[in-house]
Amino acid sequence: MKRKNGRMKMTQLLASALLLTMMFVSGCSDDQNQPVSPNGGINSVTQSNLLSKDNPGVQRAMEVQNRNTERFLEKHGVVGTGTGMDEEGNPAVIVFTERALGKTAIPTSLEGIPVIEKVVGQVEPVGKGGGNTKSTASKKKPVTSSSTTSTLSTTSRHPRPVPIGISTGNINVCGGGTIGVRLRNGDNYYALSCNHVWGRLNAAQIGESIVQPASSDAGCAKNLTDVVASIADLEPIVHLSTASNLMDATLVATTVNDMSNSTPADGYGVPSSTPLDAVVGMSVQKYGRTTGLTKGKVSAINVTLGLNYGYGTARFVGQIAIEPIRKKAVFVDTGDSGSLVVTGDDSANPIGLVFAKAGSITYLNPIQPILTRFNVVVDGK
Repeated sequence: MKRKNGRMKMTQLLASALLLTMMFVSGCSDDQNQPVSPNGGINSVTQSNLLSKDNPGVQRAMEVQNRNTERFLEKHGVVGTGTGMDEEGNPAVIVFTERALGKTAIPTSLEGIPVIEKVVGQVEPVGKGGGNTKSTASKKKPVTSSSTTSTLSTTSRHPRPVPIGISTGNINVCGGGTIGVRLRNGDNYYALSCNHVWGRLNAAQIGESIVQPASSDAGCAKNLTDVVASIADLEPIVHLSTASNLMDATLVATTVNDMSNSTPADGYGVPSSTPLDAVVGMSVQKYGRTTGLTKGKVSAINVTLGLNYGYGTARFVGQIAIEPIRKKAVFVDTGDSGSLVVTGDDSANPIGLVFAKAGSITYLNPIQPILTRFNVVVDGK
């Protein structure tokens, strides 16, 4: 009997120890699911969620940014503001400047929110005046088109249907940029790029022809056989420093026989039909006419900036800033205007449209306001 009682006590002790172990492991597991700082983060998704627009700290930083943007922009050398993060992962106000202005002009904090000066240089359209006027095809490694087995560069004429992410332009301009994405509304198909690529900076008329490749990549010739689309609509850019432009965008009508919905084979493929809002710290990628496939991350949201297309400063609001994932790397270059930026994973959710750059920083129009404006959806997977 004593032996039996001893065995029962031993069994109870073992069961209690096992229960305590399970509770400890469960507690550790719960801790891993809690938000952590970017410097000690468990994964990028948790880190990114901390700096979405829904985060109270981010909302507070945006409020401070918005209250102080006008006085910052009044300072000579300031080109824009945004909301990002400091080195500790805290929400911060970002002030973009052409040259280092220092603490005498840019405070280190405002209303308890860190302020970071980011020297970027002058903000310019990525293809000023309608696009790049010189070809960089000789500097760009040829890629394999998804619509052909031949090896073609992004500036070459591609067999129809042409992929997205390659050279395009308005037939009336010896310049160009990048085909961003194929769109649709019911049985009607469209494509998207910048106003300064296809829309001739507000001057284009409905029905004007869009070519692939851009005229600048075809010796400035007007080849009717290169036509793949025609202008259906455009959002005018207001060239005022007090404006609130949301987009630099033009919509063109096309067909599935003229344009595909995928990048060339060395790109990210077909984008998702579900767009996402940009989140600070989010990994992204893009495919463009000049630099092909490049990787980056969202460094600021709620960006207000001014740039000059040659008609005075045009102010944009609610924009997105992207920086390369590595220092000294390039995310976009001249001719990449109109490229679609998508999430850096296999889902490739659309985030925004490339339209400007300053130094290593790329600026995007958020994609959702564009889709709403033109009443279309991304023709994706």
